[in-house]
Amino acid sequence: MPDGVAFPNKSAKAQRKPLRRERPTLSIRARLIVLALLAVAPLMFERVHTIEGARAERTAHAHAQLIELARRGADAQDQIIVSVRALLQMVARVYARTPFDRDQCNQYLTNLVGNGVPYIRALSVAGTDGRITCSIEPHAIGLNVADRAHFQHALHSREFALSDYLIRRLDGPPTMFATLPAIKPDGTVVGVVLAAINLDWIGELAATATQHPGASFLLIDGSGTLAAASTNLESFVGKRFADRAMVRAMLAHDQGALTGAGLDGGQNIFAYVRVPWTDARLVVGLDQAAVQADIDRDMGIGYLQLALIGALVLLLTWFGGEQLIVRPIRSLTRTVGRFGRGDLHVRASDERWVAEFKPLASAFDDMADKLARREEELQIANQHLDELASLDGLTGLANRRGFDRELQSAWQHAAESRKPLALMMIDIDHFKLYNDRYGHVAGDTCLRAVGETLSLVTLEEAVLVARYGGEEFALLLPGLDLARAAALAEEARKAIEDLMITHAESPSRLVTISIGVEALVPEKGLPAAELVEAADTALYAAKRGGRNAVVAHAPVPFSMAS
Repeated sequence: MPDGVAFPNKSAKAQRKPLRRERPTLSIRARLIVLALLAVAPLMFERVHTIEGARAERTAHAHAQLIELARRGADAQDQIIVSVRALLQMVARVYARTPFDRDQCNQYLTNLVGNGVPYIRALSVAGTDGRITCSIEPHAIGLNVADRAHFQHALHSREFALSDYLIRRLDGPPTMFATLPAIKPDGTVVGVVLAAINLDWIGELAATATQHPGASFLLIDGSGTLAAASTNLESFVGKRFADRAMVRAMLAHDQGALTGAGLDGGQNIFAYVRVPWTDARLVVGLDQAAVQADIDRDMGIGYLQLALIGALVLLLTWFGGEQLIVRPIRSLTRTVGRFGRGDLHVRASDERWVAEFKPLASAFDDMADKLARREEELQIANQHLDELASLDGLTGLANRRGFDRELQSAWQHAAESRKPLALMMIDIDHFKLYNDRYGHVAGDTCLRAVGETLSLVTLEEAVLVARYGGEEFALLLPGLDLARAAALAEEARKAIEDLMITHAESPSRLVTISIGVEALVPEKGLPAAELVEAADTALYAAKRGGRNAVVAHAPVPFSMAS
């Protein structure tokens, strides 16, 4: 190490940071519990599978019952419509071929319906202009039905047609009209037969469905309007529910089953079928809670049993693992912890271990021996590396890192002793021009020569000579006031000039240096950077003044060399 250079030294052990301990994802006891639970898992899964299978079976059975009930209702309407169609066909043929007057027509229709046709509420015949000419209901004669869609459809298509459901909230189920044109053999339409269909089957189906607890009945037409409902949902009749997901799903398919919120918000199991001859859906629902009440109770008991088994396995595994595995591992952990705290003389084999843990204890002892040897080697290596990290590879002087560390130490010591700390900041004049003219090899030789000379000149005073960076050097001078430091700086400047290193690009034709000097007694709260900044300011003043000069914080009587 060059003379006049000093480096602080800290042991590698003091600089080592403690390693953060990371806990494992699962403790040993937790893993034992997992293994134990895995052992009984097949039984648990089998029990759960059985319970869930029973739930699915109960739900499927309910769906099948509901669909069967809905189909019965749809079949009832189909039979009625087929019968009504046959009746209208007969009336249409007779009306087209027989010259009835009004009274004869009225009497014919009355006799026909009165002979046991319970599903006909009213029977009428209208002309092609839409006016009813005869009917079993006298008050209907003269009414104009030309604006009715089903009338227009039958008149123009010359086929059987049905109206939408007509909702009657006060006096029973909805009504629908069937229409069929009366056509002469020559193809001329002479009138349209109309029948108001009695849909009492809807009420009967609703009564049958609601015999089951939590059951409900719905008749939804093709537009999503509720045409009929069981007593518990009568308040919704006439309202449109086309925006409900449940209703949209039903209208998209002819039949099916689904589970979801009903019109009243409750969870229900629904089955639905399309009503023949219409776009309406006949829906039968059951309260999901009522259907699954028994299975939910069985599931609750089953899951409670599983929970008890799991708790028993957990307790047995917890206490067994504590005694047989965790306690010995804790003891080993304490021993290793002492290793980690630097007590490398403790040995795990000093305790008594069960056979399974003896190899591990021996391995820890071997590790402790190796760690002790490695610790000693690391201390030596770290000390050497610390010294190398603080040296400038070119000049052998301290580098910027070494300077900063020594500055803090010297600054603190000066503050405690209340003595000044002086600092020289030095810059080789026109060094870039020197490098450009003579090359970097010559530049490196020049830097080494300047560094060696500065060390020799300040050998007795400087605690540190450092290469601060590039062509800059810094000297720490503890205990020197500004005047003494400035005088020493002038000696250093003169010594560099006396080296007589040729520098053709310099005004003096020689390599010279500029020096800024500052000396401070540290005050409380004053950082060491203040000293560096003040000396650096003085250095720049020397350079601005023409270089090859010494400038101190206060004027010092040293003349600048020519």
